[in-house]
Amino acid sequence: MKHILLILLSLALSQITYAQNQQDMVASALDEYGKVAGAWFLNERCNYLESDEKQVFKDNVALITVALGKDLGGPKMLYMVQGGAKKATDDPKYSDCSGTTKELFDYGHNHSKNWSDQIRKFQKNNG
Repeated sequence: MKHILLILLSLALSQITYAQNQQDMVASALDEYGKVAGAWFLNERCNYLESDEKQVFKDNVALITVALGKDLGGPKMLYMVQGGAKKATDDPKYSDCSGTTKELFDYGHNHSKNWSDQIRKFQKNNG
């Protein structure tokens, strides 16, 4: 009987660990999505990208949004993250479009390229 209880306890702990890892991954993805969304809003205000580059960025953000929304079971959480990113980037400290504002944009923009490339590779390899 002790062995069965130990096995059940072990299984329960592994399920808890798995659930925590899942929650950590979702939290990390949402955090990174917020940075990409923030870069989008900064570009809307500061116009860092020319029209061709802007279209590529738009396509990358759309791909990330759709793929992540599917993984999360819908876009509701992403809309909340977008709202938070919009509010954060509307802060007057980001109004100058240079310095830290440009660095934040660059990070989110570059991250969107890498993330969307990874999604495209995954989709290509997994049908």
